Amino acid sequence: MPRNIVHILDIGSKSVKALAAERKSDTGIHILGAAAVPAEGVRRGMVSNPDLLAKKIRMAVSEVERFSGIPFKEAYLTFGTPALGASKVRARVAVAQASGEVGTYDVERVMAQARPSSRDLQNREILDTFGLNYSVDSEMIMRDPLGMKGENLEAEVLFVTSLLKPLREMVSVVEEVGVAINDVIPAPLASARAILTPRQREAGALALDIGAETTDLAVMEENLPFSIAVFPFGGAHITNDIALGFQVGLDSAEEIKTTMRLPEENSKSKNKFQNIVEARLEDMFELVENHLKKIGRQGLLPGGVVLAGGSAKIVGIDEFSKNILRLPSGKGKFADLDTGHRIQDPVWATAVGAALLVLDKETASAKSIKSPSILRQKISAWLRSLIP
Repeated sequence: MPRNIVHILDIGSKSVKALAAERKSDTGIHILGAAAVPAEGVRRGMVSNPDLLAKKIRMAVSEVERFSGIPFKEAYLTFGTPALGASKVRARVAVAQASGEVGTYDVERVMAQARPSSRDLQNREILDTFGLNYSVDSEMIMRDPLGMKGENLEAEVLFVTSLLKPLREMVSVVEEVGVAINDVIPAPLASARAILTPRQREAGALALDIGAETTDLAVMEENLPFSIAVFPFGGAHITNDIALGFQVGLDSAEEIKTTMRLPEENSKSKNKFQNIVEARLEDMFELVENHLKKIGRQGLLPGGVVLAGGSAKIVGIDEFSKNILRLPSGKGKFADLDTGHRIQDPVWATAVGAALLVLDKETASAKSIKSPSILRQKISAWLRSLIP
């Protein structure tokens, strides 16, 4: 029986992570190899120097190959930059069959009807498509309209998109290294899969992944993404302020940020540290709060806030999140991962989540909520055009 193995590339501003994973059970995965190397040539998740970034990708890929003994020739690429966006569209079509019964053809038509025009997509690419809810003759159906009867089918569809230029630049660098890209996975959705429990994804919860230079946000409800966002603000801003405030190097500042081991253990130093961290966190969580207010979910997510990323290690950040957002808050854990593995570290949330999403689709394709037609379009045209 063939092994169900996937390879993931997660390219962040601080590190380039490569991962080989295998399905362990119906929901869990086994890590065959993992590597993280310091990033160069990337800024806020976007390519700034292709040659430097390509070198780092090669290093990460080679290390995973050495650990796993499996060639790393193709991969799923995560993408989490401010270039990501999402929009909701409502569309309506007449049911095709004379009997009035809604079929697969009707669902495909209403999804196609909702798709943004070529003019709207002039500088963007659709990465993911989700049918959030459906109604037949104004009668609401949350998930599956198949088999219902009526004259008209209406759908609310969420499109996750990216600006083309930064996405193509990232794809080009990876392809140049010799790794073919199977698909591009939005980083906020990957993190949400890794750190939110099924119950949280159903009830409504916020996955907040605070990286070095970006913060990824995904609001999940009914096991579907309700909203996503990426802010150009991350833990490096806190580290930089600590370095300036305490006159230490960036590595020392990073350690101070996550351990609170101050150069001088006195009340003055503790107050300074607290003021620096709280000021930056207030800026960050204000962006999150404004987003929740904009989508009508401020204080209305029973599953609370789950934190990941390097800055999730900041002492007391979960309590800070609870006080600012007025929601239950905690630090994410990878329930579907081998226990005791070193990548239980929250910085691996996006890579682990991406592997889980891919394996979910491969082992339960019938339950997949992604539109197959959009996926085929995405894998074909412009990605293949980048191969020399």
